[in-house]
Amino acid sequence: MLFSLFFAALLSAATFAFSLPAQPAAHAPLSYTAYPLNDRPIVVIDAGHGGLDLGARFRHPFCEEKRMTLTCALLAKKYLNQLGYKVILTRSTDVFVSLPRRVHIANQSRCTLFVSLHFNSSSNADANGVEIFYCEKEKEDRRAKSSRKLAQSILGDLLQKTKAKSRGVKKENFFVIRESRVPAVLVEGGFITNPYERNLLKQRQYLDKIARGVAAGVDKYFKG
Repeated sequence: MLFSLFFAALLSAATFAFSLPAQPAAHAPLSYTAYPLNDRPIVVIDAGHGGLDLGARFRHPFCEEKRMTLTCALLAKKYLNQLGYKVILTRSTDVFVSLPRRVHIANQSRCTLFVSLHFNSSSNADANGVEIFYCEKEKEDRRAKSSRKLAQSILGDLLQKTKAKSRGVKKENFFVIRESRVPAVLVEGGFITNPYERNLLKQRQYLDKIARGVAAGVDKYFKG
């Protein structure tokens, strides 16, 4: 019982400790795709940072990237499940998971896609917007092209849902998207260091929009 209470408290704190409205605004249900049980595409959602790895943070008002990525990952999982996809999370609580371990989870799961969720920071407080990264390695044109297509698909739906500024789809050599064997992208959902975006990112309703955008973009990628 004590362990159950501790686990519930830990999960609650990791997901909702920063200032967020109780519930997002109501939305129309997502359109479900009736995949055969054994043929459902598997999507790995990677909530960046966690545990002692705080990620980007801002003290006044207080917010931490690791908490926002976890909330967003849990919401994205819910919406992808509604769309008929099987989802594996690299973490579902506020724990540290190494970069090699995240890649191992993806590569051993026989997943179809890998999506890593992050939020940005900059020394320039005016920097704002959403950008999505993919990795292009030599002799892996097919995976790179699929990753770019996935990034473009998610970005389009994120912009539609959030009305955020587009910073585009970019190439980068981040470990988790470089070492994953499947099409992989890293989403930067906004800047914690920008006062306007920080205020939005502290709201569960806005994180819900990001999660819906990710889920809709993944769905569009499969159906495109």
